[in-house]
Amino acid sequence: MKPTVYLYNLRNEKGQQIEILCLTSNIACRHVYANDYGKRIGYIAEIEGYSAEDKTAVTNPFTDEMLIFKGFDQELLTNFLAMYRAAGIATIPLKAGLTPTNVNWTSVELHAELHQEHQEFLKQKQ
Repeated sequence: MKPTVYLYNLRNEKGQQIEILCLTSNIACRHVYANDYGKRIGYIAEIEGYSAEDKTAVTNPFTDEMLIFKGFDQELLTNFLAMYRAAGIATIPLKAGLTPTNVNWTSVELHAELHQEHQEFLKQKQ
């Protein structure tokens, strides 16, 4: 399984920079579009057993940038994030590795969880 980064709301210069970083690192890169935000992440990440029919209606898709990492071990993730910072790519605070739990969530549910965690992190920094 080739490691893959899933990009949300990154059809911009930052997304292009991430695509180049992935290409030079032999990592697959896939954009996820708003019409798929109600589908299970397992389906988006092409995990066997997940169907496109298993979805929730999304009436107000989020616009925050978000990344999901699939197939990354700790060393690869650490190296990728170090290269990301070294390339000077602007920070994306909403990031998650694919887990046995979030694979069953929709992108909207994961976004809500990551957004809440980020808000808690910002409060603790103050």
